[in-house]
Amino acid sequence: MQIPGEDFTEMFASVVKFAILWIFLALVAYLDWDLEQIDIVAAFLNGELEEKIYMQVPEEFKRFGNGKMYWKLLKALYGLKQAGRQWKIKLNKVLLELGFVKSIADDCLYLLQKSGKIILMVLVYVDDMAVASPWCSGKIRWFTLKLGDHFEITELGELRHILGLVVTRNRSEKTIHISQTAYIHKMLICFGMEGATPISTPLAVKYNLSTAQSPVTDDEKAPELCW
Repeated sequence: MQIPGEDFTEMFASVVKFAILWIFLALVAYLDWDLEQIDIVAAFLNGELEEKIYMQVPEEFKRFGNGKMYWKLLKALYGLKQAGRQWKIKLNKVLLELGFVKSIADDCLYLLQKSGKIILMVLVYVDDMAVASPWCSGKIRWFTLKLGDHFEITELGELRHILGLVVTRNRSEKTIHISQTAYIHKMLICFGMEGATPISTPLAVKYNLSTAQSPVTDDEKAPELCW
């Protein structure tokens, strides 16, 4: 059990703002840039700890000691309160060393410039990245090679999913469509409705809705928790 203020101070996982994500995708579509996705393998294990943290020895290793031993962690582990934050600190350091500048609009957007022009954009969401650069510039390949010098990565090719959204792109029309198809399907399975018959309206046509039924007070306007 970690104690706040003793074993950790701050904790968070960096996730880009949705408003920045919309602008990012809109720019990529308009400029017709290449857009790919990169996954960092076991990202949190790269975080460097700032506090001294000890853990109990797993049962299968206790036979090698006298039963009174503890392990001192040298790196962050999944499950540590500060693991997400330490990973972001490590990643930020690497990206700055590669010449990137952090956007003032969002802590998860990094830009690489040359002669005053942006030549590479990296959008970070926890342990995944969306990477965009001008068509056939080779900058994405350069970035993956440099990033691979610091972390174990998986190149996932063209961006298809991000933050639970399905991304569909039509480069000839310079459009990018996003949807929550995967999330909707997950919710249907969660509530046992995957076999339900789809309809074009979410409410029976016999009901007539009007603006008079709209919430008026602040309490009425407050969102309700479904679960």
